[in-house]
Amino acid sequence: MIPPITKLLIKIDQLEWDLAEVKKELEKLQVPVMKSLTPDDRVAARSARVRAENKRRRSLRKKRDPETKPLTAEELQQLSLEDGINPEDNLFSSAIIEEREKRRE
Repeated sequence: MIPPITKLLIKIDQLEWDLAEVKKELEKLQVPVMKSLTPDDRVAARSARVRAENKRRRSLRKKRDPETKPLTAEELQQLSLEDGINPEDNLFSSAIIEEREKRRE
């Protein structure tokens, strides 16, 4: 039997994931609106988003177990390999390059 606290943590994770998906969709809708704003309004909107994101990250850091150590590069590489990510594919770099090329078009 799953302890009630674990069930709640699982629900919270699911809600956070759902919220992230909703935010992505809202950002897609926001792009045309942002184009119609003045430069000062765009800076203000961006600043508000950055402040909100920083606040969210600080709260996540506070929740993190202080005994938990960050992963080393080697540990992260090993986890990636275990997840089936081939380092020779350069997935991250190629995705960045592809997005940059799309924006230039």
